[in-house]
Amino acid sequence: MKKILLGFFAMASFQNIMAQGLHINANLKNIPDNTTASLIDGMANKVVDSAKVVGGAFQLKAEVANPGIYVMSFSGLPAKIPMFIGNDQLTISGDLKDANNIVYQGSATQSLYIQYMKVLTPQIEGLFGAKNIGATATGNTKDSALKQVSIRETAIANSLTELIKANSQSPVSTLFLLQVTNFVPAVKENLGTYYDLLSGAAKTGPFAEYITKTISTAGVGNIGTVLPEFKQNDVNGKSVSLSSFRGKYVLVDFWASWCGPCRAENPNVVKTYNAFKNKNFTVLGVSLDQDKARWLEAIKKDGLTWTHVSDLKYWNNAVAVQFGIQSIPANFLLDPNGVVIGKDLRGEDLSRILTEKMK
Repeated sequence: MKKILLGFFAMASFQNIMAQGLHINANLKNIPDNTTASLIDGMANKVVDSAKVVGGAFQLKAEVANPGIYVMSFSGLPAKIPMFIGNDQLTISGDLKDANNIVYQGSATQSLYIQYMKVLTPQIEGLFGAKNIGATATGNTKDSALKQVSIRETAIANSLTELIKANSQSPVSTLFLLQVTNFVPAVKENLGTYYDLLSGAAKTGPFAEYITKTISTAGVGNIGTVLPEFKQNDVNGKSVSLSSFRGKYVLVDFWASWCGPCRAENPNVVKTYNAFKNKNFTVLGVSLDQDKARWLEAIKKDGLTWTHVSDLKYWNNAVAVQFGIQSIPANFLLDPNGVVIGKDLRGEDLSRILTEKMK
């Protein structure tokens, strides 16, 4: 009897250990045999497991410290499947070519993630559409678009509030709160109030830590304040300090080689730099890259001939964390005394402000 009981407890302990890890059993149509399925940690941007697909079936495993965003990708195929998962026993079935109808079983966080996406995605797409119209329109059309932007931002904030109140202890709520701050100013300005709606597990893990740091750095980089000092190594490993640029107008530009919007904005920065580089203006690029070779390649390809620094720590870049950078591109325009006179400038905005200041 003693041996039987010991065997039972040993088996129970083993099953408990197994349950602590993430196990994905997937069976998806329209994936060729011998395709490599990879599971990518979205926060660390690294592959945590991979497997060959045979008859549409494959298994992936990982140890997850905190529930978070993971992306499933497939070699040779453009399809990517984002998921919000933890140490779940997850079953996935469906058709890779019909991603919206893929069925997930065994993960409460993934189910909630899908719910959030269904509610917020169409609203966010509508907001971006209105912003795009407003950016190029004039007269009554522009006024109408800007009114729509305000209406849609309010609707998103209201939907987010309802979802958070209904799911206040889920880290999924923390993720979406963090994301919405990137494009709804009212949410960003009242981040502490929204964060107070959360409790329990929603206030643990990397997303909660990021929001806490953001709240603590809320005043950093505000117009009229002096941007705090920082040091980071340049492309040659030499330490560069922000204070070494005192006496010049300087754009502190946060970007990365992997950031599409950053690369799209680079030609505007290059144009302004070339127009004002002999008029007491320069740029200091702070990269959120991980791969030095790709960083250097992007600098060369985009013609970014100013000073660049990075610690190659992705979103954990020390300067980005110090300033509470939540999305890129992001930037701060400083006057010769290091005072912030503009932030998050796009298109012709940088050139316009410099022209005004240098009259």
